[in-house]
Amino acid sequence: MNTPLWVSELAAAFWEQAGEEEPFPRDLRRGIALGLPLSVVTIPALSVGGVRRWLAHNGVNLVIDAPEHNLRACLVARFGRGIVFLDAADPPDEQRFSLAHEVAHYLRDYWKPRQEAVKGLGPGVLEVFDGRRAPSPAEQVYSLLARIPVEAHLHLMERSPEGFTSDLRVRRAEAQADRLAFELLAPAEHVLAGSFERNRLMEVLCRVYGLPRVPAQQYASTLLPEGEHSPWLLRLGLRR
Repeated sequence: MNTPLWVSELAAAFWEQAGEEEPFPRDLRRGIALGLPLSVVTIPALSVGGVRRWLAHNGVNLVIDAPEHNLRACLVARFGRGIVFLDAADPPDEQRFSLAHEVAHYLRDYWKPRQEAVKGLGPGVLEVFDGRRAPSPAEQVYSLLARIPVEAHLHLMERSPEGFTSDLRVRRAEAQADRLAFELLAPAEHVLAGSFERNRLMEVLCRVYGLPRVPAQQYASTLLPEGEHSPWLLRLGLRR
């Protein structure tokens, strides 16, 4: 199992920003507080309407164009900062994974594009990201060639209770957020060093790394695909 390079790089960037790695099981809250401009808010029975009401009550003037439905978590990001909303009624393992999933969205879909655009065009491009002005022709060309969207951002990236969507682009973004969340909570190299069989691996992901059962099953299948039952295959497949 090869960890995608972008996953390794963004996970490393998170811990570099934090200044230290957390012990297992991680909940990422200390790393977020130390390294990212993110706030974490818990709301009972989280929903799109609940997020709207919280934002309005706290003087955040944002229009959220999304149908009403229940959420496990969501991320709202603008002006380089963000808020992660979690369902307060979820058990700790679900909140742990939901938080990691939304942090992954922030890093891959919001923070990284801003960093890359600044690297290519200078800090002035953040005015475009923040909706303060339209992109110049040069910025539009750069965006097209580098495949980095240079535009005002308002993200309502969510983890719904069901987790299903018919939109291929959204499904891909959600799968990528899951993969980075796994690496933040249970780095592949650390997990695979134990050389566990598939059934045992899922138990370890739940007990040692604090993953919920369904995501743990998903990650175990990623780390040890069907047909790879030998611990030696785990060792041979490991490459950073």
